[in-house]
Amino acid sequence: MRAGTDDMEVPHAKLRALYDFWRTRAGGRALPSRLDFLPEEFAPWMGHIAIADVEHPSLEMRFGLFGAAFVYVNNMDLSGRPVAELPPLVSAMILADYRGCVESRQPLYTRRQSVNRDWTHIHRIVLPCSSDGALVDKLIVGLYTEGGRSPFSG
Repeated sequence: MRAGTDDMEVPHAKLRALYDFWRTRAGGRALPSRLDFLPEEFAPWMGHIAIADVEHPSLEMRFGLFGAAFVYVNNMDLSGRPVAELPPLVSAMILADYRGCVESRQPLYTRRQSVNRDWTHIHRIVLPCSSDGALVDKLIVGLYTEGGRSPFSG
């Protein structure tokens, strides 16, 4: 679900709180900058956050931070590594979502069946940030699982 207004539907409570937090940091601007956030302010979502750097004009992306929930869901730690290093099926889907978010300059919320774990659904929000107010250069991503015995449900 893409945001078009302040009324974007985010049914997952913790991701809704992250979305609302992102909106407050934007203030009157279309997008906040990553610098509008202090690292300790992400404490309520610790382990459930990834931050991807966006390279222009290629739209290649690299994770600067890859929280424990992301490691659990993807069976690998991609901290400091390109999004494209995810398995092909996963990276194609993730890159399509991330690039769509960059191009539209709008947040995106999804709930999907996990590709890696049949019993787990993934709740994910992708929040664009821009240091110059024009180009999206960072994505803040929140992720929670649902189902099974996941330690990252919530």
